[in-house]
Amino acid sequence: MSNVSLRWRMLVETSLLVALVAAGSLTFGVVGTILAAILAIIVVVFLSIRLHRQFTELTEDVIRSTSIDRSHRLDPTGPAELTRLARAVNRLVDRVADDISDESAERVRLASILDLMREGVVVVDDQGVIESANPASIELLSSLGNVQPGMQLSSLTSHPDVIRVVTRSMATNESISAEIELFDNHRTIMAVSTPFPRPDSDLVRALLLLTDLTDVRRLDTTRREFVSNASHELRTPLAGIRASAETLQRGAIDDPEGRGAFLQMIREDVDRMDQLIAEMLELSRLESGESPLELKPVDAHSLVKTAIKQFSAIAIDSELTLETNLSEDLPTVLVDAKHIDHVFTNLISNAVKWSRAGDTVTVKGWVDDGTVWFSVADTGLGIEPGHLPHIFERFFKADAARSQPSTGLGLSIARHIVDAHGGVMSVRSSVGEGSEFAFSVPT
Repeated sequence: MSNVSLRWRMLVETSLLVALVAAGSLTFGVVGTILAAILAIIVVVFLSIRLHRQFTELTEDVIRSTSIDRSHRLDPTGPAELTRLARAVNRLVDRVADDISDESAERVRLASILDLMREGVVVVDDQGVIESANPASIELLSSLGNVQPGMQLSSLTSHPDVIRVVTRSMATNESISAEIELFDNHRTIMAVSTPFPRPDSDLVRALLLLTDLTDVRRLDTTRREFVSNASHELRTPLAGIRASAETLQRGAIDDPEGRGAFLQMIREDVDRMDQLIAEMLELSRLESGESPLELKPVDAHSLVKTAIKQFSAIAIDSELTLETNLSEDLPTVLVDAKHIDHVFTNLISNAVKWSRAGDTVTVKGWVDDGTVWFSVADTGLGIEPGHLPHIFERFFKADAARSQPSTGLGLSIARHIVDAHGGVMSVRSSVGEGSEFAFSVPT
């Protein structure tokens, strides 16, 4: 009768007990009635204990499956009412388990997205307590230590502007944004704080979104400097052309000797402008990747000989010694010969320009740990230590007076060419002792 309805089960069991007492009374009289009653009481107590045990087990199973062990399920046996209850509870627990599983999966996906975001995301409550902070926010703000939920916002950042954005947004219940300079890590960030209410109260939380603007601002600064420097470099030859043209207009054109000199000056200024424009275009193509390399195996010795040959006559006229120091075991290198020749030309030209009569310019080549290195060293004037960090910047000139004709783009172009080959370029220099520019190329 384990699966019989409890109502019918109690009716049948009660009828049997009444029949048992009646049968004992009819058969054995008073003694039989007493014995039958005792037996009935024993049976009732046994059945009551059994039924109580089933309800107790069912209650414990419900508690276990809903709070302690969510994988546990109720045993759907016993009276029909308990069986239906057990199955209903099992279905409910299964449904809740599915909902919890879906919610956990969604939280994992959300956490994965936040962890992979480059933007910092922080959720702060009205007491300034962090509810969540992704790794990008910790990196952007250069926080020290392990920032965990439950900690104060000040443990993530002590920058007053960041904290002010969050507090103002919650106080005004409006989205607040600000561009903030972080002097500790030299970053520029955009902080946007958006308030949103808690679902269980009238209090609000703030969603703080941090975006790194460092590269954008650096690019903007570089663009402004480029325009300014390019304008300055173009203005100089233009001023010379204008002055020569005005002089010719005022009558110098009638003087054959003077006319030739001014026309020559105009030609030189035009050549300077043409060189500047050509180098700016070349630098732009290199930076944008629009100047593809034609990599071919080239003999390293022939590269140096070709470059040296261009400056042999200039070295003699400048009373300089131009020599090479190449290792015999230099292998074939995989380079764009035209672009690498441009690097050599620029470095040798600078060495000649900043050397004095009697100085020596040496082109070296060697192998170091499987990498081929070249360098151009001179015993000339050298470079001030404060100029070395900026020597590869566009339009930078170590000659503050700009007494030497130069666009200030040569070393920047040379470095970009070496970078495009997968190599590196470095410089070391001592004032009055000379400089050495070295670069590597692939084999």
